[in-house]
Amino acid sequence: MGAAAKRAAEPSGLCSYSATYERGATIQHWQLRDLVHCPEQDDELYCVHRHRTLRHNLSSGQTSVVQDLGFEPTSMTVGHGFVAAGGQNSQLDVRRLGGGEIVYKGHCGGSVNNALHIARDASRQLRLFVCNNDDTIKVYGLASGALVTMLRCPVAINYCALSPCGRHLVCVGDNRHTYLYTATPVCYRQAAVFTEACDAGMCCAWSPAGSMFAAASQDGSTAIWDHRSSSVVAHFLTPLACRNVKFSPAPLDLLAFAEHRSRCHVVDCRMWERQQILDVGGQDCEPDISGLAFSPSGRRIYVGTEGGISAYDVDTMGRRGFPAFELC
Repeated sequence: MGAAAKRAAEPSGLCSYSATYERGATIQHWQLRDLVHCPEQDDELYCVHRHRTLRHNLSSGQTSVVQDLGFEPTSMTVGHGFVAAGGQNSQLDVRRLGGGEIVYKGHCGGSVNNALHIARDASRQLRLFVCNNDDTIKVYGLASGALVTMLRCPVAINYCALSPCGRHLVCVGDNRHTYLYTATPVCYRQAAVFTEACDAGMCCAWSPAGSMFAAASQDGSTAIWDHRSSSVVAHFLTPLACRNVKFSPAPLDLLAFAEHRSRCHVVDCRMWERQQILDVGGQDCEPDISGLAFSPSGRRIYVGTEGGISAYDVDTMGRRGFPAFELC
């Protein structure tokens, strides 16, 4: 795995292969692939493995159990001192990191919890967004674990992401559209619909400044829009379905998106035509990708498979030596 990844990662100079860690992130649902997160420290990963959420400290080599669940998660997220896992039958388990205090444990209604997202809304309150296959996004307050509001959407929602300012929510689901909602602390109103894909949307993300958002789709397309002008900034097409998309932290101006198997693409947001393909497989080996994450500093990209996690070092010195793409 490592040798192939190194050969594929070096040509463009955006990043270079660093290591492969034998700590797999397992997949419960064949389409849902956001099961690797690196929210707080560059060398600390959270991954789903069977019915547990694990924390790996890559420097010390230590692994600890963060959640021991009665189900195998279809979705998981970590952020702002909380960890949440969702299951195939609407199971939801939310805990505080550190002490492990349970915030919510039970069934939240509906069916599959497709994705989870933690963010601060416009009132700066921490919220958990639960994307369910029953055409809803349920919004919980993390201080209390109580349901704050629920969005009824046109289609089953596979992923949603709140903008950094907390005033815009983007979501994708089981059709070809990307939906943009105007967000307030108590309600969400559909503001625009964007259509670039030919199949279901699987993941979406906001840029650090909140001026752009990206959506990855099952037809292999990844599109980026500037929400201020509603114009398409860039559009990419890959051979396999795209399952995950992430922007790097500022001011590195990178975008990464992962295919269903083997390949992750890293794109320069300052020069969209500059792209690097990371092959986490090898000869005669195309592992399913279970997750994708930038480290908090942006120095590393992690790509998870069931067999291990590949790490790539980003050329942060080179990125910081040029003006940032996003000015506002």
